[in-house]
Amino acid sequence: MSVLDRDIPYRNVLMVIPKRRVEKEIPLKKGYSYIPYEDALFEPWCQLQYACNLFDSLEEAKRCLSRFLEEDRAFFEDNFLFVVDEERTLVASAGLWPGHHFEEERLRVHYVAVLEQAQHQGIARAMLSKLCVHYDSIPSRYPLYLATQSQSYAAIFMYSRLGFTPYLGAYKEHTKEESEADWEFVTEILKEKSYSA
Repeated sequence: MSVLDRDIPYRNVLMVIPKRRVEKEIPLKKGYSYIPYEDALFEPWCQLQYACNLFDSLEEAKRCLSRFLEEDRAFFEDNFLFVVDEERTLVASAGLWPGHHFEEERLRVHYVAVLEQAQHQGIARAMLSKLCVHYDSIPSRYPLYLATQSQSYAAIFMYSRLGFTPYLGAYKEHTKEESEADWEFVTEILKEKSYSA
């Protein structure tokens, strides 16, 4: 996942996989591996998220992770991925966590982050495939969804290659017409940047 392009106006959009589409996990490239969560990863996870512009401050990232661990540490540990390089440096993370965009709570893909020096190695795609396969093993029902934005057009392209499609319906504080307009805007950005979702 590339760093956000702050030159692009921000538009929040949702994507969904309406049914099982990812049949198998894509392996990580040589030199990268998954490790389980441990407390020593707290600071590196927050720094990773902040470095990828997913939080406005390091303190905000720390508050978020503290909340996740307080709410349901076991669920967090079971449903978040942590990728390290050969030096055991955390370079990427992503997870499943309850989302609140719809009337009922449902799992969503959340906090997909890959450090810049580890990007373009297929790590985000591997993590997303692993999460989608994992999603099939827990008592959930489709669609699986994620929230992304216009400034993440490279990520939108990657999500679409895995089977995620634009969600054009209404959701919390967002009308169907607003969803359609936001996706029309994002589609123009993808065309301009030579991506097709």
